[in-house]
Amino acid sequence: MKKKVLALLITTTMVFSMVGCGSKGKDVSNSTTPSPTPQSEKKQAESNSNQGGEEKKISGDLLVWLDNDDWADAVIEAFNAKYPDVTIEYQNVGNVDTRGKVSLDGPAGIGPDVFLMPHDHMGIAIEDGLCEPMTDELQKKYENNILDAALETCTADGKVYGVPISTENIALFYNKDLYGENPPSSFEEIIEFAKGYNDFAAGKYTMAWQVDDAYHNYLFLTAFGMQLFGPDMRDYKTPGWDTPQVTEAIDFYRSLRKQLFDVNVVDASWDATVAAFQRGEVPLTISGPWAISDALTNGVNFGVTKLPTIKGVQPRCFSGNIIASVSSYAKNKEAAYAFVDFLAGEEGATIMYKVTGKMTALKDISNIAGLKEDVYLKGIQEQSPYADPMPIIPEMSQAWDAIKNLFTFTWDNTLTSKEAQDKAMDTYKTALQAAGKTLD
Repeated sequence: MKKKVLALLITTTMVFSMVGCGSKGKDVSNSTTPSPTPQSEKKQAESNSNQGGEEKKISGDLLVWLDNDDWADAVIEAFNAKYPDVTIEYQNVGNVDTRGKVSLDGPAGIGPDVFLMPHDHMGIAIEDGLCEPMTDELQKKYENNILDAALETCTADGKVYGVPISTENIALFYNKDLYGENPPSSFEEIIEFAKGYNDFAAGKYTMAWQVDDAYHNYLFLTAFGMQLFGPDMRDYKTPGWDTPQVTEAIDFYRSLRKQLFDVNVVDASWDATVAAFQRGEVPLTISGPWAISDALTNGVNFGVTKLPTIKGVQPRCFSGNIIASVSSYAKNKEAAYAFVDFLAGEEGATIMYKVTGKMTALKDISNIAGLKEDVYLKGIQEQSPYADPMPIIPEMSQAWDAIKNLFTFTWDNTLTSKEAQDKAMDTYKTALQAAGKTLD
C-alpha cells in the first residue's frame, strides 16, 4: 500500500555545475533540529544482525524519499506486489536536497527510511553518520552485480553504505545532417572540419559546449595525464591541477576558442550550447543523457558516441551515480533494505529505464527490456569505461570552484595557464582553511 505526500519545493544549490543529476523535489519538512551525531557502532551491528533474507516476511510502515512522481508510483506498485504487507509513504524530495534534510529530519523523528542522493554527497553523509551500512549479504550481492567503479563511490573502510541505482556520464553528441553520418574520433578531425564550416561573424560554430564548467571540461585535464586527488582519487592533499601536464592541457583547451567556439564564457550558456544542439543549430556538443529527450522531441537527426581523442589519448570524464541509502535513523530497517534492494535489482532497473530513461548501474543489462537496444544510451555507454566517478571525499566540495578557475579565466584570456593554476590552488587552499583543513 502507498500513502503519497505532496510537499513544498525547496531548491538548493548544487556544489557543481552538473545538469541532470536529479529532479528537484517537493519537500515536506521545515525542521530546524540540530545536526545529528553518528549512530553508534553497537546500534548498527545490532540492526544489521537482525536483517533476514528475502524469505522472511516483511511488513510495517516505510517512508521513502524519491524524486520523480511517475517513477515512484510505478516502483512502489511493483514493490507492493512482492511485499503487500508494507505500507509506503512517499515524499518527492530532490536528490540533491536529501543529505541536508536527513541531518535535520532524522534526529527529529520525521526523516525517511530510504533516500536518494548523488554519489558525491556520500563522503559527508557517511562522515556524518546518516547512512546505515548494507548487510553483509547485500554487500556481497552488490559486489557481484553492480559496476565496480559505481559501487566504489558508496564504499568507506570496506563497508558499503548504499547502492548505485543509476549511472551517467557525458559523451559527444553529433548532428548527422550538419556533420555527417560518421562521428569524429578525434579533436584533430573536429578542428579540420571547422576550417570549412565556421563563420564566427555569423555566429556559426562547429562545436558549442559549456566551456567553463568543471564537470564537462575535466576531460581536457585527463587527456594530458592529470590524476585528481592521486591514483585512487582519495588524497585531498594532492589535487593534481598544479602540474606541468595540466599547463599543457589548459594550453590546448584555450586554443579551441579560436578554432571552434569564439565566444566569451558568459555567452556559453546552456541555451547557447546544448540547447542550440537540441534545436538542430550546432553540429557538435558535449553533454549527457539528460540532453537526449529534447533533441528527440525536436526531431534532430543525431547520434551519440564516446568523446574524441586528443593527440591520440582517449579522455576520461566524470561519471555520476544516484545512490539509494537506508537512513541510519530508519524506523523500519528491514523493509528499507528490501526497498533499496528492489530499486537496485533487474525489476527496479527495468521500471526506472521505462519511466525515466536512466541507465542502471548493473553490470549485466541483458534483461533490462529496451536498454540494450537504445542507440543513444549505447553511445553514452561507449564512454563509460573511460569515466571516473566523482570523488566522494568531503574535500571535493572545496575543489569545484578551484577547477572551474582553470577554465573560466583562460578561455576569456584574462590569465595565462600557469596563472590560472596558481589561482585554482589559492582558491582550494582558502576553501580548505574555511573547513578547518590545510595542505600541510
